[in-house]
Amino acid sequence: MSIAPDPNATTNYGPPQSYGPPPAAPQTTSGLSIAGFVLAFLVAPIGFILSVVALVKLKGSGQKGKGLAIAGVIISVLGTLGWALIIATVIAVAPTAAKLADPGCIDGKAAINKLATVSGPDTAAIEQGIADIRTAAGKSKHDDVRAAMTAVADDYTRVMQAAKAGDQATVDQISKKSDEDIAKVNSLCTVGGK
Repeated sequence: MSIAPDPNATTNYGPPQSYGPPPAAPQTTSGLSIAGFVLAFLVAPIGFILSVVALVKLKGSGQKGKGLAIAGVIISVLGTLGWALIIATVIAVAPTAAKLADPGCIDGKAAINKLATVSGPDTAAIEQGIADIRTAAGKSKHDDVRAAMTAVADDYTRVMQAAKAGDQATVDQISKKSDEDIAKVNSLCTVGGK
């Protein structure tokens, strides 16, 4: 026996149909915006270019990523300026840094400082200090450091000779010049020196 279909029954062939516009496709984020943002941190000039191109292409495209592209432009500009500042600083400081490592600066300043601690008429210590300054001048790789160290050694030698002769006026005069020459050494052998 077979069952016959009921003529009054309704048939259901699927889900009910909705009427109206189809659902909008989800917005995607621009790949150029993402790449420009990431490269702004790694290679700022390329990040800048990609971010600007992304901004131009995003107009009217319906894609997301405008904020990433703007951030990429800003970060890449700041990164480029930062690197330019670092490079300019290194270029400006490099000559001074080379002098700081100059054996004439290192040994000469040590000898001058040691000589400044000698008290009284300790002729042997003063002569040794002068010899150390002259040795440091000979080790110097920079002419201006060598000349400044030699001038300080010459000043100390003349002060010692004038002191032995009892000529206090000459000692005072040469001591002032010695202070100027030591200031020159300090300016050459410190950060920010010439």
